[in-house]
Amino acid sequence: MLPDLFTFEDGSSVKTPEDWRRRRRELTAMLLYYEYGRMPPRPDRIDVVVDRARPHRSGKGREEWLTLVIGSKRQLRMRLVMYVPYEDGPHAVIVREEGRLGGTREVPMFLDAGYIFIEYARHDLDPDRDEAIGPAQEAYPDYDWATLAVWAWGGMRVVDYLETRKEADLKRIVITGHSRGGKMALLAAALDERFALAVPNGSGSGGAGAHRVLGPGAEACGMNDKPWWYHERMKFFGDNESALPFDQHFLKALIAPRALLCTESIDDEFANPHGSQVTSAAAMKAFRLYGAEKRNGIVFRRGKHDFNTEDWKNVLEFAEWQLFDRAPKDAARFQGAPFAIPSTLLPAGEHPGEIAEPEHDSVNLREPKRPASRFVKIEQASNAADENHYGRGAYGAVSYVYEIGEHQVTNEEYADFLDHVAASDPAELYHPRMSSDPRGGIVRRGANGSYRYLVKKALASQPVNYVSYFDALRYANWLHNARPRGPQGRATTEDGAYRLTKNGVPERRPGAKFFVTSEDEWYKAAYYEPKANRGRGRYLLMSPLGTGRPAITRPMPEWRSAYGVRQMANQTWEWNESRVGGLFRGIRSGAWFLGNNRQAAGQFFINPEFELVNVGFRIAKMSP
Repeated sequence: MLPDLFTFEDGSSVKTPEDWRRRRRELTAMLLYYEYGRMPPRPDRIDVVVDRARPHRSGKGREEWLTLVIGSKRQLRMRLVMYVPYEDGPHAVIVREEGRLGGTREVPMFLDAGYIFIEYARHDLDPDRDEAIGPAQEAYPDYDWATLAVWAWGGMRVVDYLETRKEADLKRIVITGHSRGGKMALLAAALDERFALAVPNGSGSGGAGAHRVLGPGAEACGMNDKPWWYHERMKFFGDNESALPFDQHFLKALIAPRALLCTESIDDEFANPHGSQVTSAAAMKAFRLYGAEKRNGIVFRRGKHDFNTEDWKNVLEFAEWQLFDRAPKDAARFQGAPFAIPSTLLPAGEHPGEIAEPEHDSVNLREPKRPASRFVKIEQASNAADENHYGRGAYGAVSYVYEIGEHQVTNEEYADFLDHVAASDPAELYHPRMSSDPRGGIVRRGANGSYRYLVKKALASQPVNYVSYFDALRYANWLHNARPRGPQGRATTEDGAYRLTKNGVPERRPGAKFFVTSEDEWYKAAYYEPKANRGRGRYLLMSPLGTGRPAITRPMPEWRSAYGVRQMANQTWEWNESRVGGLFRGIRSGAWFLGNNRQAAGQFFINPEFELVNVGFRIAKMSP
């Protein structure tokens, strides 16, 4: 559960907008102390040098290349380019940080809509390098601001300059940015109420994504390979997210009742779109206090980590709505919620909503058969671990012989399990998206107490999805208990290999007959080649040619490990027993995932409550 937005440090509660103003000061101090660092105040003056001015090539306006001289004493210099429509103003303004000025191809779209568009050179204030002391930090040595705070401060100085320009509508200023720039944009708008709208795009960890809620492949705060973006106090919370006194919904809520739009890609897993959906839901409390729910927007697309034309069109459409009350045709899409978020990960009072299950043609369904599960023996006990690739840990050492499922648990196998123990389903082993999502493979029929389960014929042999870590443990318990039929309880699902209780996440018990794989068990079965290296064995995670490149670079559904284990390099992640911090459990996928940090072959972790379309599991057992 995320920290409560409306509880003061003294334990009292926010009840009015006046209370929120006081709470807002607490949240601001907390975020700056732990995450971003303290910034200097507004400088005494902003001067400008006109470097050049000319018509924009689109013919829709003019462009001015300027250098701001910030402060009469320190005289920091920051370049920007300002694109101004030919029509008389005042004009709404889009402010974007940019590593390379003149790089936004969508400028004509905004000029055509009557907006001023500004790019400012963030690197003029901070060069974005490890241990570098940028011009801003050198000018203000008494402040402990990290890189993101420097860039946000730069965005505020752009607004200082806009106050001298009669063409600018000072009540309609938008700040946006992509990735690290999205983190900056969210921070700048949270701190400076002159921004009417913030649009962080794919901003991830330290931006719109939650620290406590991670989807598959998401960057955790302890993974970041650019620690200079944050205050050094954030290092304490790597793999220790539960100790954070805040989460990123605090930052989003600081924008209320002004407008916020988070633009995300479902496929951009490293930027944690799951966590962004959660923080937007959690921040809604502050917007609701003002009756401003429609101002808290989030929209999702498909595609890679980028700020593309679709994103820019969403920026413009949402700005037209929020700044000029020109409602879009499909306003509901700006309240996007594509992921199944467990209620336990949402704040009290926020609910994931009901999922309607469609009718399915019976000709495409059938009763589950009892499948013959196949296991592969993994020998060579007491093998050494692999190298510690990229600092993500050394895995693969297993001191015993064991057997692992040749395939991930299938829809057929899981439907058979449900048929045995889920006539009533208090543990919610079945998820409605197994039916409603075309990628899900199981359909439930009947009423509570007499539920029965069917498999979609075309997906019967595919890996089951929409299963939590707890669902996987209960399946292992059922196998451990010799596949009994009956209600969910200690004799069927709640005890055996794992003892499930209301509190905590259980560990594997001694004598477990079937179990979810440990990370070492999974890794050895996937990457160890026992006959290689003249019988001494080696790992094939990395190319044997010494290039430092991964041996598996993309999803390979037909790939087999050296032991003959299948489906370890496909697009479905698998739960494993690794505990990470106090909140997460490990997931593995052999399909190499680079993200920004070249993590070792899909070694990530997510909240054990998650039930997602691309997460399943595999069962192992001790070898006799």
